[in-house]
Amino acid sequence: MTFNAQQTQTWSAASMDRLRAELLRGYQRIEQTLAPDFDHGTLMTQTMLDGAQLAVEQAQPTWMSTSTVATVSAMLESPAQTDALIAGGRLGFLVFEEPITLTTLGEAEPDGVAPMDGLVWWAAEFDGHSFRQDSDEPNIVVVHGLSTRVSSEAPWGPSVWEDSELTDLGMFPLPLGMEMTPPTAKQDDLAPAIQLLFAYGQAIEAGRVLFADVDGGSPRRPTPREVAVVLTDEE
Repeated sequence: MTFNAQQTQTWSAASMDRLRAELLRGYQRIEQTLAPDFDHGTLMTQTMLDGAQLAVEQAQPTWMSTSTVATVSAMLESPAQTDALIAGGRLGFLVFEEPITLTTLGEAEPDGVAPMDGLVWWAAEFDGHSFRQDSDEPNIVVVHGLSTRVSSEAPWGPSVWEDSELTDLGMFPLPLGMEMTPPTAKQDDLAPAIQLLFAYGQAIEAGRVLFADVDGGSPRRPTPREVAVVLTDEE
């Protein structure tokens, strides 16, 4: 089945391993739709798929409750050093208890907007033409938005996500190695996601985030976890 806006999410921290497996199956189906003779566009799509799959498979899936998202987002220090984006590692995978924003990313069906229910990201070096995920000097983070809606812009059909509660709406890049003032919600509907990523990285850098493992994960993949404690200035 393909999920839509009328349906509500049925996940919790204990669902992280299932959501990971569903996303990986979706990415594998997308790969099967790609033409065997790679042109530049197909090669770029394959690179985005490789990065997303790597993050979903190798990063620790992390659950964030609604109250945790609010607490972490409120801790944002701006302007921010963009290297905070990879303070917790070059790969990341977050799922939220409730959507953190509505976005036009991917022009989701049926009305062009979608709830942002999670984020996956990976760092790479971009030289203006191609991405190197194995570089020792990454200069960009590629962030994929996860949603219960399906993108209308993707060249593959929605059936690739037929048994996945979350789908990949599309990606947006963020730079590394510089100072940046995150956008406001009036400037960009992705602002809550971008602000959260910076604030989350800053909190990890400062040692303010404590995690707890979630039972029931696959023994062959990183253990799912949840943000259990966020230390604020008052504590």
